[in-house]
Amino acid sequence: MIEVLLDLLVDLFPWYRKKKRKKEEWYGFVEEKKIQGDYLLSKKRYCVVFRTDNERRIKIKLDSQEIFDRYEKGRRYHKEKGENYPEPVE
Repeated sequence: MIEVLLDLLVDLFPWYRKKKRKKEEWYGFVEEKKIQGDYLLSKKRYCVVFRTDNERRIKIKLDSQEIFDRYEKGRRYHKEKGENYPEPVE
């Protein structure tokens, strides 16, 4: 219940989440990919869930399918401080 209310508040203030996320640095892998809003008239929302090396779950909501398609389930990524999105680790 509390998590749902927090998600609602964060959805109302998306700039806060992006600002906070930009300051973070971590390594992790894609645990899950979701597409929400499959209805005809609703806007699709894309979500990628990462599991970091210290077992923290990070959920990143995306607006475009191009960014969503960059991520592969099970692949390892590195989120650098100052960047918006994680990049793949070679």
